[in-house]
Amino acid sequence: MSCELWRSNRTVRVTQSFMEYHVKNDVNHGPISDNYVFTPSGKAEPAWEAVRMEIVEGPLVTEIRQYFYREVNDSEPTFAIFSRLARGPQGSDGELLCHRIEQEYRAGPLELNREAILRTSTDLNTGRVLHSDNNGFQMQRRPYRQNVWNTIARNYYPMVQSAFIEDLPSRLVLLSEQAHGVSSQGNGQVEVMLHRRLWNNDKWALDNDLTLNDSSVVHPVLWLLLGPKTLTSGLSQRSGLALQHRPVVMLREMNETAHRGSWNGSWKQEAVTLPSSVHLQILSIPGWKYSSNHTQHLRTLQKDRRPKPKADLRRVLLRLQHLYEVDQDPVLSQPVTVNLRSVLGGLGSVVSVEERSLTGTWDMRMMSRWTWSTRDPHRQRGNSSRPLPLPRGPTVTIYPKEIQTFFIHFQEQ
Repeated sequence: MSCELWRSNRTVRVTQSFMEYHVKNDVNHGPISDNYVFTPSGKAEPAWEAVRMEIVEGPLVTEIRQYFYREVNDSEPTFAIFSRLARGPQGSDGELLCHRIEQEYRAGPLELNREAILRTSTDLNTGRVLHSDNNGFQMQRRPYRQNVWNTIARNYYPMVQSAFIEDLPSRLVLLSEQAHGVSSQGNGQVEVMLHRRLWNNDKWALDNDLTLNDSSVVHPVLWLLLGPKTLTSGLSQRSGLALQHRPVVMLREMNETAHRGSWNGSWKQEAVTLPSSVHLQILSIPGWKYSSNHTQHLRTLQKDRRPKPKADLRRVLLRLQHLYEVDQDPVLSQPVTVNLRSVLGGLGSVVSVEERSLTGTWDMRMMSRWTWSTRDPHRQRGNSSRPLPLPRGPTVTIYPKEIQTFFIHFQEQ
């Protein structure tokens, strides 16, 4: 297929295919594939001979269903792709409301000693360079590396949430709702490991049931973003969150009170939104009575008489995350200043803001932080120093890829 990039004169050719690696399974003939090792016997081969396609058009979404049959005469497909394209109108600012293609896959049951991949090939000039995240937090550049032994496996990397390939003007981004192995084995290509079915004659593996002889069918989901790097770099973080945290739809019967509304318009809270580069990770009331002084809290826990835990309804645990890395986006990668009193005004009157360690355990003013030299290569150790007193007040600044945790204290009502 050909993808014409919105607001661009470029057309990118994209093809997708299910392929399989045949893997080694005899310990008498070298390394084998198992739960921990990927040892293909050669390059990936096409895993289908026939394809059937359906197109279902709706007022909001068009779904393209592609069924891949291992043999021409098979009655059931081994693989399938369900591609969904939104057809919604543009927003009030002229922007598209949906910038992605959602793809749900079906893979399996596989034949024995096969590792199934989805290979996406484009005419992007990527030089076989891949970027992926190995912790769901930061991206790493993965150049292709030749090696005498097992070059294919040595160029497979973890993709916890996202990966992309790019050339000078354009970028193809893959977003996943679960972890996969990912690789770029050819120029303009990116492939994702979807499923494995393995058996070997290693006695230890057989005794401990580590053969992965899995005949199941898996249904992974990927979102694809293709466009200029300036656009996709800003969209990828927010889209990744949307995929990881899909809205939960709950239905209930409307009673008379719900129809009238218990407040009947007497009190309305204006909608407050955080900046686009900040993600609200946690907003909750801890279910325990926790002293802000960690030492005092430990003494309380060590007492013989331990009172029953009781929530402090006047204190809220808040954790905010800056989504973007330094220089990832010219605008969204900038530090962000947030007035927590304004953001949380709908919950009550904020009395004080107390910054805590990541887990909420320690008061940041009481912590000694390690500082590391990033310029002197001969300096191996960091220096422990007590930080400067933190500014008090409801206004906080969050820097790229920083996560900050707070106790928010409200006025008693």
